[in-house]
Amino acid sequence: MDKKINAEAFEAFVVKAFKLTTEELASLYNDAGELADFSLIERKDAERITKLSTDKTNQYNRGLKEGAQKLEKEIKEKYEVDSDLLGIELFDHVIETKVAEIKKAEPGEVLKHPDVIKALNDKDKALKAKDKEWEKKLADKEKEINRSNLFSKVKEKALLEFEKLNPILPENAEKAQALKDILVERLNKFNYQLEGEDLIVLKEDGTPLQDAHGNGITFADHIKGHAEKYFDFKAADDRSSSGNKPPAGGGQGSKKIRTPKDKADYVSMMSDNTLTPQERVAIKNLAVAAKIV
Repeated sequence: MDKKINAEAFEAFVVKAFKLTTEELASLYNDAGELADFSLIERKDAERITKLSTDKTNQYNRGLKEGAQKLEKEIKEKYEVDSDLLGIELFDHVIETKVAEIKKAEPGEVLKHPDVIKALNDKDKALKAKDKEWEKKLADKEKEINRSNLFSKVKEKALLEFEKLNPILPENAEKAQALKDILVERLNKFNYQLEGEDLIVLKEDGTPLQDAHGNGITFADHIKGHAEKYFDFKAADDRSSSGNKPPAGGGQGSKKIRTPKDKADYVSMMSDNTLTPQERVAIKNLAVAAKIV
């Protein structure tokens, strides 16, 4: 049996992913009960990305500040320094102060003084730690760039596999692209490995993704498994005749189809995730006829 577009799964996804209210969900549909306006989802996603970026930056800066304050406090306590200087300036001040204190010693004994030896060793450790910190930042950036470049290939191959499935897409090009973008976003949650011309889907631990029976999941099956959550597909022998088939369900005799009492009742009815697209259109038409919407 051919499946139809799973509008319920799509609505459940956008409500969970973007925390839409019933009113916001209803605003995605036009008067014919069709998905028409994705600007709200785009705005919600942009707000989500901005918040994640801001939170990450704030957390990183807070960690750096707390670490620096702890180190500065320990230095002041250990070397009995009373100063408002911070960071490397504080460290230099401690060294200069200690060197000044031991200048009274014999010239040949200065570098042998425990405080001088410790200060020099501490500074060397601090410089090495800073080098490691920058090495990690560069490595992380390189990893990020490599992943981005790899996912460009993943996206290209994924869309090719997706088209092979003969997906049923909205006639409106913008709506179709918005749905494809949702699929691509889900695929970007996974890691991938390129072996020759083949793409291997990886789990978080870096091992190949497997099904419940321990069998490896191919890239094509990976794409199909995610695509069928949001799309229905045309059968190979149904390309020319599918347009002549009457829509299943959703007729005026359905128990779910009635004229809404008011706008609040209309919104409540349209928030029912079990409604078929045809039932949504029928309810919408009744509401328009009753001048509720």
